[in-house]
Amino acid sequence: MTKSLSLLLSSLLLALIAVPQEVSALSRDRWTNAQPYGVFFNDYDPNFYTGFVPRVQDADRIKIHLGRGNQLRVRMVLPDETVDNFVTDQVAKHDLYQEVIDAGVIELTANKAWEDYDKNFNESGLREVAAKKGTVSPEEWRQLNVQALEKLQPDRVYHIQKDFGQMTKEFYASLAAAPEPKDLGGKLDLVNGYFKNRIFAYDLTKEQDAALGELRALAKAGDEAGFNPKAAAFFADVTDGIYSIEDGKIDYYEYTAVWAAGTYDKTTKVNGQEMPWITTPGVWTFIPRMHGKGITGMVDYISSAGYYGLIPMFPYEYGGGIAYNAIHNTGISNWIQGHPLLPKEWKTYTDGSRNGKPYNRVAVTSRGPVSHGCTRLGSGHLAELREMLPSVSEDMKGIINYRNVSQCYDVFDRKGDGNEEVMGVQYYIAFRHTNERVAKHIWAQNNREDFYKWLYGSDMNYGPIGDVTFNEACTGKFVKKKAKEGATYENIKLYEAPYEPETIQFYKIKGVSRLSRESMDFNREMRRVGAGYEVDRKKLRLPAKKTAAAAK
Repeated sequence: MTKSLSLLLSSLLLALIAVPQEVSALSRDRWTNAQPYGVFFNDYDPNFYTGFVPRVQDADRIKIHLGRGNQLRVRMVLPDETVDNFVTDQVAKHDLYQEVIDAGVIELTANKAWEDYDKNFNESGLREVAAKKGTVSPEEWRQLNVQALEKLQPDRVYHIQKDFGQMTKEFYASLAAAPEPKDLGGKLDLVNGYFKNRIFAYDLTKEQDAALGELRALAKAGDEAGFNPKAAAFFADVTDGIYSIEDGKIDYYEYTAVWAAGTYDKTTKVNGQEMPWITTPGVWTFIPRMHGKGITGMVDYISSAGYYGLIPMFPYEYGGGIAYNAIHNTGISNWIQGHPLLPKEWKTYTDGSRNGKPYNRVAVTSRGPVSHGCTRLGSGHLAELREMLPSVSEDMKGIINYRNVSQCYDVFDRKGDGNEEVMGVQYYIAFRHTNERVAKHIWAQNNREDFYKWLYGSDMNYGPIGDVTFNEACTGKFVKKKAKEGATYENIKLYEAPYEPETIQFYKIKGVSRLSRESMDFNREMRRVGAGYEVDRKKLRLPAKKTAAAAK
């Protein structure tokens, strides 16, 4: 933790009236739930993602939320380009992997994620669907892409449909009835209510503030006819135009992923309850890493420290020297044989092992206090996140990362149907590690009930999946990049997103050191396939593609 970060954290603590706690509830017991989590592997080799998430090339359409319960939620408003190119993007990615393998550029190591992915790809029929492009109408082509997306990404794709006229009517009524806002926070409450859970404005420009004042005056005067067109223009402005409106309707597809996340290695106590401490709360944006041990100047920075898994990380705060707070991988892996905490069954785990023998290591994220200030994801989930974001570093700058105060949950309406839930995920592992990055304590047993009792405390009423409720749960609020306690919900349910298996394939680049610049460039380029981006074949040690004229 750098000096500047320490000062910032101290001021935030005063604002929260919360005192960081010394570690408690820790034990050296072995986990008893044998369900495998994370990524099993042998060495810190380069790797590529073997799954089917969509890619969005527009930073304004991507929002990230971290809240109590230690989970990271990514929401992407899918543009037409993402939907219409989903199938062809998946084919292009698969075929690039196949080409570097067949050309002997890389040698697959450790696991057989490629073989599983190749099988799933062939069984999905994606290539057959891609062959229909240009032979069917644009409407039919779009529907084929939607069907493929929904099939390959269940529980993550939502069709959001709203009557914009009705939304505007309700916004009009809310402004007409609301008293004069006392401050910026009050104004933001009104603005965000226009499209609840889909607008997360945290500040207003002078022009937006004036426009809101004019809209309030029109609503108070009962001038709905004058209000409606100005409200539509205001809506487009505060949402960066990401929601297209046709025939008075908002109709689009949205993608939501939820993963377990590790936070700062201490707990804090708020209102008498102890919980993981979320440091640097507020609104942060992705920034290029200008200092470090890897190739700097990029948002998708790759560290030369092997324990970061050779997967791009995403900085959001500079801390001085070469220190940054970032979203990165587990930052630790555990030698399996002889480890006193890991389930005994993991010692003989061979599923997908390339040599048929048990793996040497496993990388699992800790869903609890673990980091020095960063946000940690499972290695496979970090690779998945990278696959969802814009192809190039420049286009990732500014992606917003909302981080709640420690006591506030991420309350969200996944389907856009008014059913708000506390966000969670089916993942039950939390531990601390030594300075040598060896897991040494567990926060709770890795069964759902014991883990939830530790994670949620007395807020929670335990039950089966889908039936966990909270007597009271506050949601976050953001004003001028500062996080605050927002609205409080009563008897609200917990949504438990399924744990998404972490699918990455390890490999070695023949004749190239894995920590060299050439290796990092190769690793980064393998993750950039997407409509609108032309892969740099030279970086991938592949021959240039022949043009149509040269082929003749």
